Amino acid sequence: MSNSETGFSLIEFCLALALLALMLASGLPALSRSIERNQARVAIETIYRAVNLTRFTAINHGVLTTLCRSADGQSCSGNWQQGFIVFTDHNADRLVNGDDQLIRIFPAPAASGTLKFRAFQNKQYLQMTPQGFTRHQNGNFTYCPESGEAELAQQLIINHSGRTYFARDNDSDGLKEGANGKAISCE
Repeated sequence: MSNSETGFSLIEFCLALALLALMLASGLPALSRSIERNQARVAIETIYRAVNLTRFTAINHGVLTTLCRSADGQSCSGNWQQGFIVFTDHNADRLVNGDDQLIRIFPAPAASGTLKFRAFQNKQYLQMTPQGFTRHQNGNFTYCPESGEAELAQQLIINHSGRTYFARDNDSDGLKEGANGKAISCE
């Protein structure tokens, strides 16, 4: 009768462990990039929902409605990465006061990149009229990932009529072209 033992030798175990480590190391950059791509998409889609809610509220309530960055969820302050609010703005003063109603608080996006709003007259808020138009504020929201990779940048473009659309890669070079027709830059 033969006494055979089953299992791995120390050399086999070390070899298997090294192979596993090599496979994980080669997959982590792709996973990291995939996570950044997803965070960028979620961040720009969140601002898209906020812009559409602002427009919808202005039309349905028949009153000027404001979207602004908000660090505290109550007033226009801070930067876009800290969150933003939508509220009816009866007197157009960008303050939640009087008959104004806070419609929604959007918390800070989970993404660790930057979100910037560039608009006509460099205003850091967006107002929609009861007709659904911007209040002379066509512009764009640009999200850049923390890594600064322009290939992962996203942009939401808003025209004067209040319509929104996402920047696209029209020339197939891996970079989306923004509102100005040029590749989005994260510099």
